[in-house]
Amino acid sequence: MAIERKPRARRGSAPGLIRDAARELFAEQGYRTTTREIAERAGVSHDLIFRYFESKGNLFVEAVLNPLLDAVDELHRRWLTDVAQSRGSEEEHLRRFVLAFFDFLTDESAIAQAMGRLIAESTNDEEVQNVRRRIDATLEAMVNPLEAYLAGSDFAPARPGLNIRVMLLTIGVTANFLPYTYASDDRVPTRAEMFEVILKSTFAMWGLSFEEAEGAATSTRRKRP
Repeated sequence: MAIERKPRARRGSAPGLIRDAARELFAEQGYRTTTREIAERAGVSHDLIFRYFESKGNLFVEAVLNPLLDAVDELHRRWLTDVAQSRGSEEEHLRRFVLAFFDFLTDESAIAQAMGRLIAESTNDEEVQNVRRRIDATLEAMVNPLEAYLAGSDFAPARPGLNIRVMLLTIGVTANFLPYTYASDDRVPTRAEMFEVILKSTFAMWGLSFEEAEGAATSTRRKRP
């Protein structure tokens, strides 16, 4: 009787292979993806997933959630550093944040698609609820510093916590799901065109107006009443 051999990963590569495979499958199939499917895609034995990550929920956090939240947190810190060191105007701070997050989500589309599928599934699974709590904690931690910044700026949002969420979702949906609303790829707007539309809507959201001058996107403050 032949002995079934389990797939073997190269030494030291298993966690990375598992994370990569999980990210791909969560993007393709959503959270319903099984750990056996992930192990097969990664080319490792099934038990290695639980050895390194303990559960599918923890694997989702490591493969998808942590990279996303780390990126958001880093961009937020960079924004505050720019403000503290007076690097540019308020508009330039916002523009840099939007561009950097847009670039991250287009370069790491699997992360955005996996999160989109998770949100769409709206399951009450405890592991998924933990993901929601992590997202909320990260975004809420941004609110107080942002409110302090806004108090001395020309931005005019009444609910900055809501604005942050809408801004991030707008960037993510446009960067990763807008192409699927067109029947053919040749009709999909260019990266630059998508970014311009995102920037216009984001500026309006934060109480700024947006103008184009000599083909370049520029901004002017919207006067408060």
